[in-house]
Amino acid sequence: MQNILPAELKKLAAACPFKLYVVGGAVRDHIAGLTPKVRDWDICAPASAEAMSAVALSCGWQIAASFPATGSLKLHRGGVDCEFTSFRTDSYGEDGHAPSSVTFTDDIALDARRRDFTCNAVYYDIQSGEIVDPLGGVGHIRAKLIVPCSPPKRLFAEDGVRILRLARFCGELGFEPSAECIRAAGETVQGLSSISPSWLWREFSGILAADEKYSLPGGCSRGLKVAHQTGALKVLFPALYACGGAARAIAAAGGAQSCVRLAALLYCLGADGAKAAIAPYPLKKSQLTLCTGLIEAVHSAPKEGEELRLFIQRNACNLAQMCALAAAVGVDGNVWLREYDKMRAEGVPFTMRELSIRGDDLLAAGILSKHIGKILNYLLESCACNPTLNKKNTLISLAKSFCGDKE
Repeated sequence: MQNILPAELKKLAAACPFKLYVVGGAVRDHIAGLTPKVRDWDICAPASAEAMSAVALSCGWQIAASFPATGSLKLHRGGVDCEFTSFRTDSYGEDGHAPSSVTFTDDIALDARRRDFTCNAVYYDIQSGEIVDPLGGVGHIRAKLIVPCSPPKRLFAEDGVRILRLARFCGELGFEPSAECIRAAGETVQGLSSISPSWLWREFSGILAADEKYSLPGGCSRGLKVAHQTGALKVLFPALYACGGAARAIAAAGGAQSCVRLAALLYCLGADGAKAAIAPYPLKKSQLTLCTGLIEAVHSAPKEGEELRLFIQRNACNLAQMCALAAAVGVDGNVWLREYDKMRAEGVPFTMRELSIRGDDLLAAGILSKHIGKILNYLLESCACNPTLNKKNTLISLAKSFCGDKE
């Protein structure tokens, strides 16, 4: 651990009049021999947030955020970000997810038991270099097991998000959940219904990208499998189960390229069904448009002829993603690539910039400005079927003819 610890954290620990520990993912990953693309530094101590703040400020750290009620701080210095929490125990009310009360302690074992899984409850004493393992997490990490820190039914009932975290960790780390985890998660999964969509989407996005953090293949597939086994996927996307397409959807998304996994998961619902399924969640408009657009395109792609050429011209910018989605859901997208290559070889224009005419040319030819956009689109599509038309004078003649037909 000393070799990967930032120097700023070592200096901070040396200045503390109390023991300062790294806990959670960084310790787990080191023991497991995993190297993430980005390390998260979570630190903790048997000290208050105020005491930690004072030491951090004296060492040149900035306090990015402070949450005294939970003994938490966000710290920053020299390109290093970390989160500090005081040793504590948590109590949860009926709403779950966020603790309703916090009790601070100097007992590391009590602090460990309020965490989710034992693999995340292993501590590293920065000054002494010692591993502290109150709950046997080191053995579980080496055995690649996800084991709860407290009775599993209570663990998931307290915070339903932990069910999705279970699925994400299994996907990312390649660990297996204990049988009691799966069983207890299934018994408490309806608690997800009370969690805000933003939290649900944050964790589910992590499941879709589960093979990226450590570059472990099959991560998305593993995560979705656990989400299915626990019933979490059914709570998030009930339409998949209503139409009987869940197993096929999981297989499609698990085998898809990362850029089309959501579209592959929801493909069986069609574009409108997919839009309704993800409406509760805070996707960016561009993400929603791409997902539903890809589904609609693959569903409706023509097989041959002029319609196929027009389809490829209109969708050329997303053709690679369309083919990736097609491969995931068992549709032959190679015909699109072959036709695209053929059209390119023939000199077909795919964008307005590739046309041999501009709007100013049409204005100069006497065409009204209000018709320019519609006419340029007509000319572009005409060239999809006959690329020899893409000459300035020919296009002007076509444009005038088009206007004459419309008068």
